[in-house]
Amino acid sequence: MPPKHNPFASPSEKMMGLLSIFLFTERPHSLTQLAAILQCSKQSVLRIFEQIQKSDWVTVDSWITKKQRWYQTRIVKKPSNVVLDSTAIERLLLCKDMVWHLLPDAYRKEITAALKNAAKQTYAEPQIVPDSFTQVKPKGYIDYSSREQFISDLIRAIRENRICEISYKSPSRKAAKSYQVAGYQMVVFREGLYLRCRPVAELEAEKPEDIILSVHRMHSVSLTDQFFEAITPQDSAEDIAGTFGLRQGEAFRATVKVAATAAMYVQERVWSGDQKIKNHADGSLTLHFSTTSEEETLAWVLSFGGAMELVEPVSLRKKIAEAAKAMATAHK
Repeated sequence: MPPKHNPFASPSEKMMGLLSIFLFTERPHSLTQLAAILQCSKQSVLRIFEQIQKSDWVTVDSWITKKQRWYQTRIVKKPSNVVLDSTAIERLLLCKDMVWHLLPDAYRKEITAALKNAAKQTYAEPQIVPDSFTQVKPKGYIDYSSREQFISDLIRAIRENRICEISYKSPSRKAAKSYQVAGYQMVVFREGLYLRCRPVAELEAEKPEDIILSVHRMHSVSLTDQFFEAITPQDSAEDIAGTFGLRQGEAFRATVKVAATAAMYVQERVWSGDQKIKNHADGSLTLHFSTTSEEETLAWVLSFGGAMELVEPVSLRKKIAEAAKAMATAHK
């Protein structure tokens, strides 16, 4: 009998063939390509892939782009033995202290252990290295202890480009709402953690609109078996930090007059990258800046208790006047 043309004739041979592809190639393969290589149907490839998933032989990620499913071996690189110098450790300690109040307890223990281990390899007397150089005093911080697994799952979803389903309760809703999103960036704003993400329905849109979800308002986070093409933020960290407020819309210009009693506080800080400050002879100043949120700008002006006056935009000035009247009525 002539030899068979298909080198992967039996199910076991197909299994070995698919494993070889996953183990010895690092590039992604589409379902169509795998079926062509193994000379079998796509259904057969899917059945074999299910068996591989149930085993511990190899971890394979799959995702869909442009109606085509792709497969690629997850490459786990062995961590290198990196020894940090004393300056790097001290700066990491400072960074750790700055975000300490945002971290769940398990994260704190892991970070502390890692830094202590690095100190042992760097300092001749590591016991003299303090656990902290600074003390952080947040104002109204959020306790993320109950959200530890959520944070871990969200970071994994971002790393693996994996779509996740989130049950979310916003202040304006009586019941939680379910979102299927492609999360691609964690945002730290004031005392909170947020997920910057794109709803699944927006992934193929010409001009997709992103949403930002508060981690502490999430009721559940579930990772799905669906993947998305990596999303590259269109704005840099400097762009986001360069406007007042958590990015929620188009930036607009605002002008405020600041009394002398609050002028130094305002002048010592950057409120937007393009801000302009004009100082006046009586010690007051006028601040021109960019903001992306009317609500946050309104709350910020009101927080100065009369030491700040919003000049522009006029539409927001009227809202502040209404809010101030409501506050005066409530405090009679």
